[in-house]
Amino acid sequence: MCLKKMFGQNLQKYRKLRRFTQESLAEKVGVDATSISSIETGKFFPTADNLQKIANALNIKLETLFCFDNLNSNEDIYNEITGIITEFKDDSVKLNAIRCFLRTLV
Repeated sequence: MCLKKMFGQNLQKYRKLRRFTQESLAEKVGVDATSISSIETGKFFPTADNLQKIANALNIKLETLFCFDNLNSNEDIYNEITGIITEFKDDSVKLNAIRCFLRTLV
């Protein structure tokens, strides 16, 4: 699969995780909703400036949008989640936010 399509799939995944529509993300980035659609479908690739704006709007690191490794098992997913949580072991505010979020899922 080409880079533009993989990037577009990641963008769509993180946009939906943040519960943004294409329109609301476009507004935050300062582009048309058709631009977000074209990026997500792999027709176009964002400019360097818009790459950073997209990452900021989604509240993720820019490199996250280029992380194309697919997790294959529940164990892989579990290990990634515990690794992320471990990064915040000394930050009670973030740990509490994670706990509250997880409780909404149960």
